[in-house]
Amino acid sequence: GNHESAGKRKSTRAVKGNPHIKSALCEAAWAASRSRNTRLSAKYWSLAARRGKKKALVAIGHRMLTIIYHMLKNKEPYHESTVN
Repeated sequence: GNHESAGKRKSTRAVKGNPHIKSALCEAAWAASRSRNTRLSAKYWSLAARRGKKKALVAIGHRMLTIIYHMLKNKEPYHESTVN
């Protein structure tokens, strides 16, 4: 969500949701960011340079959750080439 005041917009923390799942996603995002030659790793370093490492980890965790959702929904295995 966004917090807007006096024409300035600031992002807010994601406070809802299962803390255990969030923790697991952040751990997985951390591991993915340390992998070599993967799209998630490249995206992490791109985001980390602009927004900071912690926000980049949360963003990668969110991206991984989206990938997991589509894998389960479509009953398809993960393919590295399909990561955006």
